[in-house]
This record gives sequence, C-alpha cells and structure tokens, in this order.
Amino acid sequence: MPIPLPRLDDHDFDDLVGEARALLPVLLPEWTDHNPGDPGIVLVELLAWLTEMQLYQVDQLSQSHTLNFLRLLGGPQWSPPDTSGLDAAVRQSVAALHERHRAATADDYEYLVRTTWPEQPQAAGLPRVRRVRCVPGRNLSGTDPVAAAPAHVSVVVLPEPGGTADTHPLPTGALTTALREFLDPRRILTVRHHVVGPEYVDVMVSADLALYEDTVPTDALTDARNRLRDFYDPFTGGDTRDGWPFGQSAYLSEVYAVLEQSPLVDHIENIRLTRTGTDGDTGVEDIALDAHQLVQLTRVDLTGYDSYGRTHPSTWELPA
Repeated sequence: MPIPLPRLDDHDFDDLVGEARALLPVLLPEWTDHNPGDPGIVLVELLAWLTEMQLYQVDQLSQSHTLNFLRLLGGPQWSPPDTSGLDAAVRQSVAALHERHRAATADDYEYLVRTTWPEQPQAAGLPRVRRVRCVPGRNLSGTDPVAAAPAHVSVVVLPEPGGTADTHPLPTGALTTALREFLDPRRILTVRHHVVGPEYVDVMVSADLALYEDTVPTDALTDARNRLRDFYDPFTGGDTRDGWPFGQSAYLSEVYAVLEQSPLVDHIENIRLTRTGTDGDTGVEDIALDAHQLVQLTRVDLTGYDSYGRTHPSTWELPA
C-alpha cells in the first residue's frame, strides 16, 4: 500500500488571517481595532497573502525538480526522453525500481535466469534455458553434491533440446560459463554460486495390462507407453504438463493413475517401479529425488493380456 503524500498548502488566506487575529489579544492586548481599515490588519492581510503564495509553491513539483530526481534514480547515464514526455519517463523510472537486478534469494536467481538472461547480448547463440531451479546451501558442482554447503548457491538449468532425439538435454559448458559470469556481479558478495545441469535418475516401469475385448494389443501397449513417457517428460510432464518438477519423487500410485487413463486398458496388475543404480536394479514402490534431480524413463516393459488369455509383451528403451 503506497504511503499517502501530505498536502503542504493546507492553509488558505482566510485561515492565515483568522489565526493571526486570534493571537492579537494574547500577544498585544492594547491592540483593539481589528477592522480591515486598520493599518496593522492591512499588514497582516498582506503577509497572509504572501504566505499563501509561498505555501502553494512549496506543494508544487516543477519539471526541473522531477528531472533532477529522475537523474538521481537513473544514475549518471540517464538522459531525459526526447519524445515520450516527462510522464512516461516517470512511469519508466518507477517500473525500473521494481525490476530485480540483484540475486539475494533463490527466487531472484530463477527470475534473473528466466527473465533477464535471454535479453543479454551474451545469450545470443547459446541454447535457450527452458527451466531453472535454484538450490541454496548446496555445491552441486563439488565432489559431494548432497552435502550441506553454507554460502553456496547452485543454479540448475534445463536447456532447449538439441533435436527430437535429445529428450533429456544437459547444458553445454559455454552456457553454464556464460550464466555464471552473468550472475557473478548480481550475487551477494559472500555467496559462491555454481551453474550446473540436472541430474537424471534412471527409472524403469513394468506392468501387466488386461486389455478390453477387440482391442488391438499393439495399439494399447503403444498408448500406455506414450502416456508414461509423456508423464515423466522434463518439459511437458507432471500433473500440470509443464515439466516434471525438480526434486519431485516418483510414486507407484502415479503409474497406476496414468495407465488407468488409457481407454484401451481394463485394469492393471503387477506394476513395478525400478530405479537403476550402480549396484544393479533396485525395485521400490517410491523413488525419492533430490532437489536437483529429474526422472528419466529409460525402459518400459509391458505385457498385454487379451480376452483370450494370450500374452503380448512389449519393451521400449530410451535410445542411447
């Protein structure tokens, strides 16, 4: 809520003369003639008239005062507009005060990368940043990315895919370097910042699908596979269809919900959600992700059962 501006010229001629006449009996009791013809009253009215003019000027903001104040806000490089007028310059200066030029919070880092960075000259020729996530208190470029790192800030960027086959892209070294240099003068002095790409967690899904009668098995299995792939997509996945959220865990119940949306599938059994780790496949019901991680669906094993009890296995793997 804006602070209301005080009115400085809140006394007119009649107010000033009335206040002066009210003080005369107290300050000078022997002055008893307060008629307009008295020379003293004439002098009081003259001073009230001059005071009223001064009060009016005090409450006015001249064009030169406005320009000087805009120069103070805009800095030495600011110059008055030639054609847009003074009112437009005031609006532009007020809007500039609300622009974020410094990165103090995690939201500031994300805003600068998402909104300010694309307008910078150094962004030309580099892949466009589609998504960004700031992880405070972590050094994701260090040897232990999950360890707490006070005074460190990591910015995770997801760039534009390089092609149709590049479904889970990573930023180039040129992009991360340019972003780090862009954020360097905007950060807090004691903060160390890092720009990295997301870490993809390999996930596999397997399930048995009971198909409706007269359903073409290949169509049903393809539809189920595409639904899973779209759901975990880093750009169009998730419940809101604007990309799988950074750090959101993958739940077995979500796989049920996605597959049950297929109009070709009667019901689902034996769903298995598997995270591929360094020690082999680990089958779990839920897969927890860290703040800088995204799901990467690497394999889908589906087996369809038609109304005659015949099985129709199907396997899809993410291209290497």
